[in-house]
Amino acid sequence: MGMDFAEADGRALPLTLSGYRGLFDRRLADGEPMQEFVRRVDALMEQGQVLKRDHASFVSRVRWNGHDLVVKRYNHRGLWHSLRHTIKGSRARRNWRNAHRLLSLKIVTPEPLAYLEEYRRALLWQSYLVTRFVAGSRVRDVLRDETAGAAEKKGINDQVLTLLRVMAEHGISHGDMKHSNILYDGTGIVLTDLDAMRSGGIGWLRRRRYERDVHRYLRDLSDLSTTSMPSQGTK
Repeated sequence: MGMDFAEADGRALPLTLSGYRGLFDRRLADGEPMQEFVRRVDALMEQGQVLKRDHASFVSRVRWNGHDLVVKRYNHRGLWHSLRHTIKGSRARRNWRNAHRLLSLKIVTPEPLAYLEEYRRALLWQSYLVTRFVAGSRVRDVLRDETAGAAEKKGINDQVLTLLRVMAEHGISHGDMKHSNILYDGTGIVLTDLDAMRSGGIGWLRRRRYERDVHRYLRDLSDLSTTSMPSQGTK
């Protein structure tokens, strides 16, 4: 798959621990052995602020070595699921690479600091993505907020649609533009959950992916009874 941006500039170091593979930003370790983080990661997540927990994933905000982090664990979901991701690559690794791709284009997403893959024999069992915590609200919550002004809501909506056009110009689609995957930090848009992101492709395919992103985003707007925003489509 080639070298990613963090590997290329020397920030990323390989994880050396039996049963695990991955990369981590050297700033995350900074005097603490990364192996200790890996051994404790599940306990740290249980002790942290649990943000999401279901059969597919577990997300928690944790503190480690002075860093405010969000750790997302992609759970083991059976042997067939593990075999498929052993072949195609873990979701954590895809998120890591996609996040570095967006950041290289100055598109805001939580900074990726590590991805970890746990193997049992040759089979990928589960994986972890570690990012820097970003303070912000889900776009859906802001747009539903009766105290937020119409101008602010329209500005957020315009920012999202402009961002999708910019990404499309670079041949990138997000792939899962539900409002829970979009944060607003008070000034701008922050994209999360990048494992469905796609890059490249011929012209008609890029256009189709862009339109799907826009339509998925706009579909959630129709449920926002407290928001009066002009309908917008692709251009």
